[in-house]
Amino acid sequence: MRSRLALLATLLLCACAVWAQAPEPLAHWPMEEIADGSVADATGNGYDATAHGADESAPDVIPGIAGNALRFHRALEQYLLVENTEGLTAPDAMTVMAWIRPDERQGAHGIMGNKGDKSGDPPWPGWRLRYFWARLAFQFGTADGEEPSVGTENWSIEPGFWHHVAVTYDGERLRAYINCDLAAEADVPAPIMGRDRALVIGNYSGRKNAYAFEGAIDELKVFDQVLTPDEIFRAAIDGMPD
Repeated sequence: MRSRLALLATLLLCACAVWAQAPEPLAHWPMEEIADGSVADATGNGYDATAHGADESAPDVIPGIAGNALRFHRALEQYLLVENTEGLTAPDAMTVMAWIRPDERQGAHGIMGNKGDKSGDPPWPGWRLRYFWARLAFQFGTADGEEPSVGTENWSIEPGFWHHVAVTYDGERLRAYINCDLAAEADVPAPIMGRDRALVIGNYSGRKNAYAFEGAIDELKVFDQVLTPDEIFRAAIDGMPD
């Protein structure tokens, strides 16, 4: 119930807020359509994503929070692949955000990232944003083998309902937001260690039956700067009906 009330409050604020221009994202996947097997990056910066899945399936295009969204099916191991990762893998500062509607509570579900689990000797570079047992989690790897993370409280995301999720990173601190409210924060000991591997949306960078997303994702954005809470709000509602 708390999540639904928070989302309602966010939408009501939209109607009375004084509009200001939101910062421009470095990459933006509106999830409006899959055309010729590709999901376009609306910024024009060349971060288009290709759609994949078992038996040559692709995520379904469904009504979303703003226009359309993509519905990912775990059993079909569906995902989007962003081959161009320049500027996205180890920024000095970043904000990553999306609207998500997960369909189940249990398990780990990849929203976006290119970080794997621990395998072999450290380090384990890259970063990943996940829906994890009804909460939001962000983790990255450092050059000295540490894995800083931030996670929100259990049941902070309610399955079956749309939530806006965002994480900011400034090289010293991680902050996680749910429905534009600060939900968790954590200090980080070292910067993100970049990884020369494509970014995966809606799944895991390794085997595709491990952390596939079950549910819908809409308006996924990455910024090369730390957004303030007000800027996160404005970016969250950008494109929504008046």
